[in-house]
Amino acid sequence: MEKSSLFQKYGQILEPGKVLFKEGDIGNTMYIIQKGRIKITKRIGDIEKILMVLQKGDFFGEMAIITQAPRTATATAVDDCELLCFNREGFTSMISKNSNIAINIIEKLCLRLEKADNQIRDLTKRDVKSLVISVLNDLRKAARSSGVSFETTKMNYFDAVRQITGQIGSTQKEVEDELDRLSSTGFLKIEGNNLEITNAGEIDKLAGFFKK
Repeated sequence: MEKSSLFQKYGQILEPGKVLFKEGDIGNTMYIIQKGRIKITKRIGDIEKILMVLQKGDFFGEMAIITQAPRTATATAVDDCELLCFNREGFTSMISKNSNIAINIIEKLCLRLEKADNQIRDLTKRDVKSLVISVLNDLRKAARSSGVSFETTKMNYFDAVRQITGQIGSTQKEVEDELDRLSSTGFLKIEGNNLEITNAGEIDKLAGFFKK
């Protein structure tokens, strides 16, 4: 009942492909995902980079209610989404009644800042091969958190290529070439639309090595 009443007061539903806000828009609302996925992208030159794909429990747009600055990225619904939407007053009211929510948001902000710092460091020091392996390993971990086993992870090949390309700012061909090389080593298998990581342990080791 509590969740239902909260959604009735602050809820919003988005269809797949619906743009919630665009980079440069003026905003005064932050969002918490209750269902579905939201893609956060940023255009650099002629390339639209995928910064992250957020899922249930994640939040975004918080800078709008803190600094009231224009949006720094674009948010688009990947599939059917249910969001809780808060302006500054509504957000303050919510966290004042539930300290656990405030602590959860602070923890996620710290993790997000740490990840952003690592990405900046990686992009300045590493080549395409190491970047592909690192993002592929991140995708594996995301799938694993959804219940997929450690030793083998299956995903859509074209989705993986798109996400890796968007995150590392490389070309699609460069990413596909690196995945082909990994396939030839036996670390993964590519069959049509399917990509299967067959040696997750080695991928994890390589990703850890490149981050040193």
